[in-house]
Amino acid sequence: MHPSSATASASRLRSGGGTRLMGALAVCAALVMSACGGSTDEVLEIDATIDDIHLDDADASNPLPLSTEESQLSMTMTNTSDTTQAVRYLRLEGEMLGLTFLTYTTRIAVELGPGETREVRVPLDFFDIDSQAHGYLRSKLALYAPGDDRQLLATTDFAVDVRGSVTSTMALFALLLFFVTAGSIFLNLQGLARRTLPPNRFRRGLRFAISGLGVGMLLTVAFSVLRIFPLPSVAWWPLLIIPTAVAFAAGYAAPGAGDDLDEEELDDLRELDETLAAVAAATDADDATDDDADTGLDDTTV
Repeated sequence: MHPSSATASASRLRSGGGTRLMGALAVCAALVMSACGGSTDEVLEIDATIDDIHLDDADASNPLPLSTEESQLSMTMTNTSDTTQAVRYLRLEGEMLGLTFLTYTTRIAVELGPGETREVRVPLDFFDIDSQAHGYLRSKLALYAPGDDRQLLATTDFAVDVRGSVTSTMALFALLLFFVTAGSIFLNLQGLARRTLPPNRFRRGLRFAISGLGVGMLLTVAFSVLRIFPLPSVAWWPLLIIPTAVAFAAGYAAPGAGDDLDEEELDDLRELDETLAAVAAATDADDATDDDADTGLDDTTV
């Protein structure tokens, strides 16, 4: 074969391969976009109130109060499609940090013809809501069709103020997050003071980044549990990313086990170590006092 012919053939092969690759990527992108778009089509419009409070008015600044007392949902549904739609399930969900902490599902049986509007009343019994959540949550009311696929027919977003218990899943999650974050920060500061952090800068950065992520999550949770404001995802994502990035940079710049430090820096680390030791000693003393008090109470009871 002539060299020029071989070169031309190779060029055509490379060109054809690149074209096929681009075509495959375009098809994949189209499939993903169509799947995402198709899954969010809503064929019903809903206008709802709970205990005479319109859900459109229950925004982040004025959340809808929910408690274990029975409530009444009044809902007007309009079929905006060209086919008959059957509504089988109604679900109320509340989320924080992208995690669902509140779920209530009930069964309804309604069929709507094309263009038909119907009003229904549904009793809502939140008998176990106090064990699920406590504080502000971003929520949605969703309607689903019957069948295994549970097609989403309609949603409406609002905010709720759950009058739950301090021992609810959401409150316990906040408490656990606080202790994990505090422990992570303490261990990192202790490693910094005693110069036992990993020699590798990237590993040091990752250790501190975990603490920063915990701080961001704790701030987001505090906004909900303390009833300050139910943060949307556009707000809590920066609250996670910024502390994590700042903490990673701090850990990356922090001295490791093999780094040389001057005398002033060593004095600062010794002072930090003494402060952490005092905090740990005070914590141990409090625990010992609590144990003694419990023992004395048991003896008195006996």
